[in-house]
Amino acid sequence: MKTTIRQSYIDLKGINLGAAFVRKHNLQFGQKYAMTIDGLPDVEINGTLDRSGFIGGLSVLYRTFDLCVEDTLGIGYDDSVIRITPPQGKGRTQPAEPDHVLEADEDTRPVFERQRLRHIHIEPYAPGNLSNWVPQTEADVYMVFGALSEYTDYRYCCGASQILIDQLGYRANTKPDAFLIDRATGQYLVAEFKMNSKDFSSNHKKEELDVLICWEDDDTDRTQLPPHVIGLRSLLEKALKEGEIDL
Repeated sequence: MKTTIRQSYIDLKGINLGAAFVRKHNLQFGQKYAMTIDGLPDVEINGTLDRSGFIGGLSVLYRTFDLCVEDTLGIGYDDSVIRITPPQGKGRTQPAEPDHVLEADEDTRPVFERQRLRHIHIEPYAPGNLSNWVPQTEADVYMVFGALSEYTDYRYCCGASQILIDQLGYRANTKPDAFLIDRATGQYLVAEFKMNSKDFSSNHKKEELDVLICWEDDDTDRTQLPPHVIGLRSLLEKALKEGEIDL
């Protein structure tokens, strides 16, 4: 089958497989699929199929080949892998222009190259790779909660911006991180994210928050914590041990 490139495909680094292709191969929405690109045999890529039939993860396609709107791509499906065939005659693209005007002596190499950082393996985040990936910062805890939130009593509403806090009239000594929604009651809850629960009391008061989301729930003094504490590490380990979810 074939698909014609639109500007939105280029902008979103993907393609729309089309309803006929999805039905023919019984593809499932929300599932991640491996993809190959003819001409790039050593490149491993994957993307998640959304309900419109669009699949992303194809940045390497648009950065490698000089593709334009109205170009036609071939798409096939073999052994659970989506195969993409660029049009003949499309060569390699030129390196992308920087977003600003460069000074004559400005080095455009990545920081890892410029500073000659050590070559070590850094496990990348992915919702399907949580059994191998360990959070390093509070920002990572947000990512894990995003992947596991449906297995808790809460869903993410939004970050606690100062503008929103002022609009709500919320008062506290320290600004919280986010607002959650209780799945059972629909109530809004004030939440804080931490790597470790024992770090909570250093700059927060329990009466000013409803929920603490942390990676490691290691505070033995529960009197210093909000009424609801979610330790994501133990939740993940329990889910994997019991085989309820595949991560």
